[in-house]
Amino acid sequence: MSYLALLKTLADTYDVFADQAGADKNGQPVLLPISHSTFNAQIEVAIDQDGNFQGAKKLEKGRDVVTIIPVTEDSAARSSGIAPHPLCDKLCYAAGDYTLYTGDDKEAYFEAYIELLRDWAESEFTHPMVKAVYQYVNKKLLIQDLVMSKALELDEDGKLTDHVKIHGQGQTGANVRFVVRGNSMPQEVWKNQELYNRYCEFYKQKSEGKQLCYISGDIVSCSDKHPSKIRNSGDKAKLLSGNDESGFTYRGRFTSKEQAVTVGYDTSQKAHNALRWLIQKQGYTRDESAIVWWMTNRDMQLPDMMKDSVNAWQAVDDFDFDNIASDETVKRDTGKYFAEQFNNAVNGYAGKVRVDDRVAVAALDAATTGRLSAVYYDEMGGKQYIDAILNWQQHCKWRRTIKLGRTEESIKRITCECTPSPRDMALAAFGVQRSEWLEADGKLLRATVKRLLPCITKKGTPIPEDMIKAAVRRASMPQTMSEFVWYNDVLCVVCAMIRYKYEQRGKAMENFLNDNENDRSVLFGRLLAVYDFMEQQAMFEYDENGKVKEQRTTNAKRYWNAYSSRPARTLKAIRQNLVPYEKKLKDYNRKRFEDWAGGIMMRMDRNIYDNTPLSELYLPAYYQQMEWMKNEYWKKGEQESAD
Repeated sequence: MSYLALLKTLADTYDVFADQAGADKNGQPVLLPISHSTFNAQIEVAIDQDGNFQGAKKLEKGRDVVTIIPVTEDSAARSSGIAPHPLCDKLCYAAGDYTLYTGDDKEAYFEAYIELLRDWAESEFTHPMVKAVYQYVNKKLLIQDLVMSKALELDEDGKLTDHVKIHGQGQTGANVRFVVRGNSMPQEVWKNQELYNRYCEFYKQKSEGKQLCYISGDIVSCSDKHPSKIRNSGDKAKLLSGNDESGFTYRGRFTSKEQAVTVGYDTSQKAHNALRWLIQKQGYTRDESAIVWWMTNRDMQLPDMMKDSVNAWQAVDDFDFDNIASDETVKRDTGKYFAEQFNNAVNGYAGKVRVDDRVAVAALDAATTGRLSAVYYDEMGGKQYIDAILNWQQHCKWRRTIKLGRTEESIKRITCECTPSPRDMALAAFGVQRSEWLEADGKLLRATVKRLLPCITKKGTPIPEDMIKAAVRRASMPQTMSEFVWYNDVLCVVCAMIRYKYEQRGKAMENFLNDNENDRSVLFGRLLAVYDFMEQQAMFEYDENGKVKEQRTTNAKRYWNAYSSRPARTLKAIRQNLVPYEKKLKDYNRKRFEDWAGGIMMRMDRNIYDNTPLSELYLPAYYQQMEWMKNEYWKKGEQESAD
């Protein structure tokens, strides 16, 4: 995997979508123009075209505070020292009366800010909004006007106090943005695309010195200060950094960081802005990691491979989930209607992928607080990608209950065959139920999800064997979890993983019990299901109010872990403990369970009836035997009621 290959693909992606830079479409994330970044504004100042103060207000915390701002190479990477943004900035830069109202000498900050703004306002790349802001801030009345407008508050000594908070931080650190009121132009400076373009041209002509860009291969102005805020607006970690001149970042191999790598300023801006935009628009960000996949050559929505196979397609416009997951589907609960509709929609989508389409997949992880590592990167043809996704979703699936819906109000539970998400698999293998759901260490989850990515994107890549074994161990301890979590979030997920491994050998899970009718682990798994279901039916007696008299874990589940390690010996203990429960069953039901168990035991040769640990195949055998018995049991009950 090459960082440079990833950055080149991202820079090329930016060129494909360059016409969308700075455009706000229906509240979607904005692709940042070159030489621009964002900050969260706390105060909004309104002025007229002549730079006269019109009013100000505190901003409510929320999405609307995210503000696109022009930046310099130094200001975008600033952590200390004096490095002003050219237009919107903190009070200590933009307020000429900051020292007067705080007692903190920040004159040098304002001087650097006003000099940069003056340079832009008096250049050939100026804009009426820039001139208006320059005329206003040059009056050095910003804090005075903000106090008069009650956007800021002074203490009893007439000083700006940090005891008053705006968005959780003191007033002195507030970020300020400007609105220029006028009929001939848009009001918000952070939404004006002409202003973006003017600043890009202004800043480009200030660049000095040229070097070889390792990504484009051109001799251009290069940058050694690359953008941060990649995963979110508060993210300080960087993909490229070489500022540790006394440590081991490059020393020992090179005498200077330029010998390691040089990247063109425009190329760096394009690559980082594209990556930030893609993560915000369609990426997976959880457990401090970020995973993103995108079509590099055109704007086509891709299925979300970090979700289960049903929810993965919700972002694709071709899917009408209100119709596919109709009330009729939920009522029938057979999964057949849903599967037919869903498969038709998937096939229709796959037919729209072109031969020349390219898809890229990247996973990012925090190496340290300030360093971001690209732990996975792959690029492939669009048809190859979709084929791999469909292969994954077709063979790594199991019937389970999931939540389906695009909004909280529309979420409903449906039971259907679906592929668990990679995170579901990681939790099934390493999760512990501490509250209502499974939980696990974030670092372990990130590492596990990363290992599953090639299984999804590269057709035929097996699920790591140690992961399957860990998941099987968790499934063999049902007494440590609630019934629903164990059954739905562990057993069904593990069975899906086992199915993928099983079907990659050319076999079919639909014929699993028949094809493995003499397999020792399968037979023991089926026996466990028989005795578990027998006890369930025997102990679930109902009182006069229709409530279950006795609720507890069955012997099969209490002995489950021991059974998977020493099946012959443990089966004897389970059978002995079931004697009092058998007496509660009606004769014909007891006979039915005896016939089921007897039929399985007939296939159990003496040579295999021992205490050798069971393979993972006992789990799908348990599940399928249980489902078959339930269907037979309730079918018989319905017939008796009809008679």
